[in-house]
Order: sequence, then structure tokens, then C-alpha cells
Amino acid sequence: MMRRQGWRWLLIVWTGLLVTGCFAPQGPQFGDGRAVPEEASRIRVPVPPGPDGTWTVNSPREGLLGQGRVLVRREGPDGRGWRLTLPGEFRLTSSRPGSAHSALVQDHQVVLVGGREEGRGPSAIAGLDLENGRLAWRRPVAPGSRVFLYDYGAATVLVAGCRTGSCRLTGYSRYGQLLWSRTEPGAVGVLDGCRADAFTTAPPDADRRCHAFLVTPDRTAVLDMDTGRPHWNAALPIPRGGIDRITEDNGRIILATAPAEGSCRATVLAGPDGTGGEDAQAGWQHTFVWDQPQTPRDPRTGCRWDRTLPLLVGHSLVLPDAKGALLVTPYFGTRGHSRRLAPGEYLVTDGTENEIVRASGRPDRHLNEPVRPVRPDGLSPAARALTRNFWQDGERLLLLDHENRPLWEGTSACRAFLHDGAGPHVFVTYCDGTDLVDLRPVHRN
Repeated sequence: MMRRQGWRWLLIVWTGLLVTGCFAPQGPQFGDGRAVPEEASRIRVPVPPGPDGTWTVNSPREGLLGQGRVLVRREGPDGRGWRLTLPGEFRLTSSRPGSAHSALVQDHQVVLVGGREEGRGPSAIAGLDLENGRLAWRRPVAPGSRVFLYDYGAATVLVAGCRTGSCRLTGYSRYGQLLWSRTEPGAVGVLDGCRADAFTTAPPDADRRCHAFLVTPDRTAVLDMDTGRPHWNAALPIPRGGIDRITEDNGRIILATAPAEGSCRATVLAGPDGTGGEDAQAGWQHTFVWDQPQTPRDPRTGCRWDRTLPLLVGHSLVLPDAKGALLVTPYFGTRGHSRRLAPGEYLVTDGTENEIVRASGRPDRHLNEPVRPVRPDGLSPAARALTRNFWQDGERLLLLDHENRPLWEGTSACRAFLHDGAGPHVFVTYCDGTDLVDLRPVHRN
């Protein structure tokens, strides 16, 4: 009797999994080797992209496209469409979120950062009413301030103005309400661990948390966005030369100094996140001569250094040593497994998790599978994968099957991008001349 009941419960569970779709066959997906694009929608390009084929603001999740003085929300299942002509102060020309004439977008919140005509940095911030397409509030900011947007704490908008010996910190709610303001003596700057000051351009995830870090000459702190008070990390030593970039990854705080003028020496250091759950000796540190062969020499330092290039590529932390880039894991660093590239080689990605070794005058190769082709025949090193087997190379779009035979080809006058559609589909959006087209995957009959 008990065995019969056991089989009955097993049958119920199995049926439930089938009904909920856990074992149901997936629908067509780009990259499954059979799906081809079908046009799901076509509209006139609502706002032309910039000369490089991209928009200053492109947030597929929110349906936003913005360039110059025009910000548009495309109509979708989550809201109606609208078109907003922005005041000149808030025109969108900078792709660096938080700088003057840029936008910060996160968790259904949009904050525009205005700028002065004389180019002295941000002039004001404004909150966007995403539903109705209007500026809901405006707050002036002091010259030289930096603006940050977060999704934790009561204050989601942080304005930081740092002078010699102190930083003025101000927190606003998502509705523009002033929640706190304080001056922190001894601070020299505020660094954003997710955007301009991070090690990677990838969005935050379960491994990489998003925080504002207050920095002094000898310690760091995470800002409490409820109160503006710093939580100091006493377990993390500060390398000589000051902190240029910072990232939190899997419970590690990772710091990098800028290369020193003349010698180009720099230090990357990792240690516990200050929560008290780790041995302070569990971190690691590496000092080296900074050299990034893919970039020209910085006029100020004389070093081949570009702080906008990511140091986290795929699963590797790249330490751009002049002896040859050193690849380590973020957690163990030089205390764990590492490998060194040949001088002149560096690591790039094609838009996926692929780690690709590149060097001038040499063919690209996969880091861990050097004999596997990096990209299909006929595509240039500039080609990027939109998703599996779907490529854009200049204006050319190409979808391949598992044997790299073309399933579909097209051209795009802008940089194509992905976004979630209805149901399980992922759409590809591209520019067909003056039209903006959404493609969904379908299986041929």
C-alpha cells in the first residue's frame, strides 16, 4: 500500500512538472540551429542614433532610446510610448553615465544629469516620470560634483562633491526628496563599483554587487544609502598611490591604483569585504609595470593605460603587466592559478562569455581552446555576437546554423541589440534603413 502511494505521489509531481513547463520543449530560440528571424514589428526610427550607430541612452528593458534633445519610450507591454523634447541643459551627448549630459538608468528609475555650456561638469539632476514621459523634478548640484544611482537604501541618488580634505554627500529618494546631507572629513573621493570606476562594463549580478565607496588616503567605506554614513573596512589595506578603480566580486573588494607617472608601476589588491566573515590575511596583492598594448600612451602618465578598458573579461581578471598580461581569478588572484600571455597579447570578448586572445599581426584565438575557430569564416575581428550564432560585423547581420551555414542575412544601419519579448522570446532589434525592426525567432514549417 505504501509503495502504491509513493508511485502515486511521484506521478503527481511528474505531472505537475510537465504542466508547469519544467520539462516542456522550448520554443524557437536564436542560436538553436533552426530558428530564423520573423519580423515582429516595424516603425520609423524614433530618434536617429549617433555617428557610431549607437544611442547615448539605449535601455531595452525600459524601452528607452535617447540622443541629443530627444528621449523616446517605445510602446510595449509594460507601458505606453511617448516622445520627450529635453531642455538644452539635459541634452544627451555623453555615454558615461553620471557625467554631464548623460542618463543613469536602473531598476525602472531614470535620472538625467544636466550640464553647463562652459563644460564645468554637472549642473543639475532631474528625475524622469517613466510612465508619462516628463521631467518630474529637478535639483541643482554644485560644480565638480559626481552623480550616482543605486537600487539599495532609501536614497537611490547620490551626489558627491569632493574638495581638498573632505567630501559633501547628498542623498535623494527616487522622487527627488532630500533625505540626508553630510560632510565627511578626510575623504578624497567617491568611487562607483559598478560603472565608471569598476573593473568591468558588465551589469551587476549575484557575484558583483553595486556600492558607492568612500575613499580616504588609508581606508575605504561602503556608504549606507539609508543614512549616508560610511561603514569603514578596517581589514583592507590601501596601496600606495591611491585608488583609481574598485569592484566587489564574490565577497572580495578589489582595488587598482593608476600607473605612476614615469615608471608606470601600479598595484592591484584584493581583500575581505569588511563584513567580518573572512580572515584579513586571505587577500592578495600584485605590483607590476602597467602596459596595455591595445591602447596609445596616456599623455599625462606616459603609460599605455586606458581606465575605460575592462579588467574583468569573461571569468578572468586581467593584470596588464609589461612582461605579459597576467590572468588570475578575482578571488584568489596571484595566490591561486594564474597564466601569463605573451607580450603584446591582450584579452577581449565578442559579446559573450568567450575569452579571446588578440595581438597585432596575429590571428585571434580562444584562451582555453586555441584550435577552435574564434568566429565564422568571412567575419572580421570587429564582429560581435548578439547571441549564439547571431553576428553583427559592421552593417552586416548574419544568423548561422550549427554547421555555420547561413540561415538569414541582413544589414543594419545601427548597432543591433537584444531585448526580451513576449513569452520566452528574445528579440533582436536593428535598423533597416530608416526603420527600426524587431525580429523574433520562429521555426520554419
